[in-house]
Amino acid sequence: MIKKILLKYFCRLSLAVCITTILIICISGCSSRREKPVVLNDSTIVYPSKSDTGIQPKITLSNKISKKTGKPIKSGTKFKLQEQDKLYANVDLASQVFLKESKLMFHIDWIDSSGNSFYKKRIDFSPDDSSSNITSSISISPQKRQTGNYSVRLYLFRELIAEKKFQLVKSMTDSAIVKKKSKSEIKNKPEKKVKVKKNIKSKVKIENIKASIILCRKVSKKTGKPIGTDTTFTIKDSANVKAVVSIEKQDIKTNEQLKFYFDWIGPDGKSFYKKRLVYTTSSPLFTISNSISITPEKRQPGTYILQVTFRKKIIAEQKFELTAHTKPDSLKSRN
Repeated sequence: MIKKILLKYFCRLSLAVCITTILIICISGCSSRREKPVVLNDSTIVYPSKSDTGIQPKITLSNKISKKTGKPIKSGTKFKLQEQDKLYANVDLASQVFLKESKLMFHIDWIDSSGNSFYKKRIDFSPDDSSSNITSSISISPQKRQTGNYSVRLYLFRELIAEKKFQLVKSMTDSAIVKKKSKSEIKNKPEKKVKVKKNIKSKVKIENIKASIILCRKVSKKTGKPIGTDTTFTIKDSANVKAVVSIEKQDIKTNEQLKFYFDWIGPDGKSFYKKRLVYTTSSPLFTISNSISITPEKRQPGTYILQVTFRKKIIAEQKFELTAHTKPDSLKSRN
């Protein structure tokens, strides 16, 4: 009787040790990736395997894939929102020796600017396949996507192995990154007076908000793009100056109401029109606009200023000129 009890005890103990060993192996398998990611020359972020023969993927983003070669055309990390356009993620698995499993299970996961997954595609890949590339695509139509910072992630057996960040913008001139010059470059640069051309786009950064102003005659109803961008406008009947302000504010809350003020200032330095605009947020990147009439009855030639304020601070400012409408010489001679 005692022997039977001891036998059952040792059997249970052996089973517990076996289960513990299996769990340790599984847990160690989950940490098969190195702690520090590696950023490739094309900005793909790779979480490399501890094994030298592991998969080392490369993610390429593009608007088109060649029908002949299957390779991406005009790759990049910034793409314009446009009707009927798609964005392709082409993954080159770039492995010297594939794992010996009959199939490899991959997931390509698309992440929006809020960090939420909005489309995921599973791909079962066999090492016997002739191609070492897998692909997924999404629509980047303005009706389906908003501007912002996105990313696409690659998973192997539900383990993150690579990702790539990208931007969706309304215009390819948005989110321009200006590289700061080093002190040595500034010192070595010869002193030379250069005429600085007036910038159509004015940018000011206050605290945690960025804003830029584009002045134009009107905005296209179809595309939403500014038409006739300039800093000099002619006073005439039925004419307007429209201000399109692109704003970036990272630390927003969903459905947060932000109050902005447009202040139009005349040549005499006095404000002649103020407009309050309340915007309900849904994304860190958004656009607001306002316009004024520049008919002869309302405006005089001269230098004007537009200021956009947020929480009593100027976040963007733009100067512009209004000029008198002149008749063609042919009409003058008739008069």
